[in-house]
Amino acid sequence: MTTGCRDAGLPEPEFSQSGGDFVVTLWRDWLKESVLAEFGLNERQNKIIVFLKSHARITNAECQSLTGAARKATSRDLGGLVDIGLLIRFGERRGVYYSLAWNKHKDTN
Repeated sequence: MTTGCRDAGLPEPEFSQSGGDFVVTLWRDWLKESVLAEFGLNERQNKIIVFLKSHARITNAECQSLTGAARKATSRDLGGLVDIGLLIRFGERRGVYYSLAWNKHKDTN
């Protein structure tokens, strides 16, 4: 199941236990083009989202290589994506990386 999700460009499933039940949470790709268009992202931010759909995380340096932008522009792009809830920032200083905020937008249907 984990490999299948990874191969499909989705986050790994979440496994938990609730009382006597074993719960598996599968995430869907809710970040379709139509949804992303509503956020008014710039071209670099769109590239970052596309990259993160198939990679677990990204650093500022990787974003610079991906987009060709300077460090400050990349920091603004990443910060903006965090501010609107699309990314989560992890770590401190040189260890900082970003991941998609899948769990903030669970499919409740």
